[in-house]
Amino acid sequence: MANHVVTIYTRSIFDDDIEDGSIDDFSDESSSVIEIASERVDMLVRLIGEGLDLADGHYSKIGDDEGAVGYRETIDNEDPNIIRFNLVYVIDQGSRNLKAYDIEVKAAPESNKVYLSTCPYMPFFTTILDMYNGDEAQKIDVSMHQAIEDLSTGWLCKRLIDNNAI
Repeated sequence: MANHVVTIYTRSIFDDDIEDGSIDDFSDESSSVIEIASERVDMLVRLIGEGLDLADGHYSKIGDDEGAVGYRETIDNEDPNIIRFNLVYVIDQGSRNLKAYDIEVKAAPESNKVYLSTCPYMPFFTTILDMYNGDEAQKIDVSMHQAIEDLSTGWLCKRLIDNNAI
């Protein structure tokens, strides 16, 4: 299996209309181009499905320690290339979570492109800054962005597998 070069286009949405819009709403310039090693594809695809249709309050986690990123996902009923994720920061294993992002990922498997819409919960950022020192808040932010990248590229890899492209 060969490595895959993925082009990611992003946009931020600051209201509840994450489902509105089209690929035309994205910049013509990509936000990043990454290469996914073939060994990582299975791990990324495994993330997809673990958070599918979980009930409110239940999340799959990326990472095992306290302070992990939790997520659940919903595949679009009309377009099988679109998936939506709700991301939280898990404060403790019991029930305390901070809502962090809603994201929508549109995979374009024919061109190895990902269109990523992010809708941040603004209180998330102020809350982590209130709860943690600057270094710890920065680590949380980095782990959240890594989770967004892993989930979005994982969705593209899953769609490539579904279409027998890898």
